[in-house]
Amino acid sequence: MKYAVVGGDRRSAILCSMLAQDGHRVYCFALERAEMPPDVIKTGCLQGCVYGADCVVLPTPAEKGGILNAPLSGNVLRMSEVIGALWPGQILAGGKLGDESCALAMKTGLHIGDIMQRPDFVAGNAALTAECALARLIDGSDRAIFGSEALICGWGRIGKILALRLAALGARVTVAARSRSGRAMAEALGLRALDYDGLETEIGGFDFIVNTVPARVLTDAMLCMVSDTALLLELASPPGGFDRNLAENIGLNAMAAPGLPGERAAYSAAALMKREVYDVVREQEE
Repeated sequence: MKYAVVGGDRRSAILCSMLAQDGHRVYCFALERAEMPPDVIKTGCLQGCVYGADCVVLPTPAEKGGILNAPLSGNVLRMSEVIGALWPGQILAGGKLGDESCALAMKTGLHIGDIMQRPDFVAGNAALTAECALARLIDGSDRAIFGSEALICGWGRIGKILALRLAALGARVTVAARSRSGRAMAEALGLRALDYDGLETEIGGFDFIVNTVPARVLTDAMLCMVSDTALLLELASPPGGFDRNLAENIGLNAMAAPGLPGERAAYSAAALMKREVYDVVREQEE
C-alpha cells in the first residue's frame, strides 16, 4: 500500500519509519525538519505526496483553527487545501477533524477515520499521557512522589490512571470531581475524594496539583491559598482548570503540558497511531 503522511510532530515522523519498515511505500509532506530513513520519500509538493495514496494520514489532532497541525514544517496549509488535493475513495485517517473539514471530506468522497474518537486510541493515549505527566511531576519538583500529597482535578480517563499511578508510588491522592458517582468510585479504589466546593479549606496542603478538566475548576481565590512549594500541572486544553498567568504572577510553579505523548513518548505514541491507522484501513477493506 501507499501511505501519505501529511504534517504532524515527532509521532508522525516515527510513524513514517514504522510504515516503511512494514514494507509499505511511504511519502511525506510538511515534515521538512524531521529526519527520515532513505525508504521514506519526502516530497516538496502536497499533490505529489498524496497522489495514488491508499491512505492519507493526518496528525492527532489534525488541525488548529482550520490550519494543518505541522510544527515540523515551514509551510502553513489550510485544511481545505489538504482535503482539496485528495481524490474520491481515498482513506483519510487523522484526529479531531473540524466540522468544516469533515463536511468537505465527505463531499470529496473520502473515507474518514477519526483516530482520536476510537476507544482503543483514547484508552492508550490516556495511559501515555498519565505516564508522561508523572515524569513531568518528578522532573519539575525537588519533592519525591512517595509520601507527598497529590490532588487530581477530574475523574476522566487520564485522571483515573494518573491517580492510581501516583497512589502506587506512595502518594496520598485526593480526587476532586463534580460527579457523586465519580467520587464514590475514587473512594472505593482507596483514594480520598472531594467536591470542588470542599477544596478551599484543603488546597493549601497539596504538594502536587494536576488538572485534567477543560474548565476553570480552581478559582483565583483557591490559587492564592496554594502552597508556594507546590507544583501545578495543567493537562487540559484551553481554557484549562486555573489561571496560569495568575499562578505565575503570585510565584507558583505552574506548567502547561499539552500533547505530552508526542513530546515525551513519541515512539509509543506513533505505535499507537499505526495500530489505529491499520484498523481504519482494514475496516474500509471489509
